[in-house]
Amino acid sequence: MHKKRAILFSIANVAILLALFVGLISTVRAADRSRDYIVAVEPQKSDTVRMIEAYERLSSQYLTLVQQNLVQMAAADRDILSKLTAIENKLDDLSKRLTRLEASSSAPRNPPPTP
Repeated sequence: MHKKRAILFSIANVAILLALFVGLISTVRAADRSRDYIVAVEPQKSDTVRMIEAYERLSSQYLTLVQQNLVQMAAADRDILSKLTAIENKLDDLSKRLTRLEASSSAPRNPPPTP
């Protein structure tokens, strides 16, 4: 039994020495490697670029707003124009009626009797 224990002990020592040797070799190899790292950073926009983009967004929104208001104004103008046309037609009709009334009132209905 003592012999088995000595063999196991020596095998354990050899395994520990082998592990230490492998660790030492890997450390030496790691020291030989270059420590230059490539770090990828996305490009950042400058303040000027962000300001120009914000201005473009605002001007686009303003242009859309102005276009919508112009369309609404055009529709309102069409409504007003149709109402004014209707008023003009009614005034023309009234003018014709008034002209007929004036013509009929200025003409003598019955001539006065002559003595």
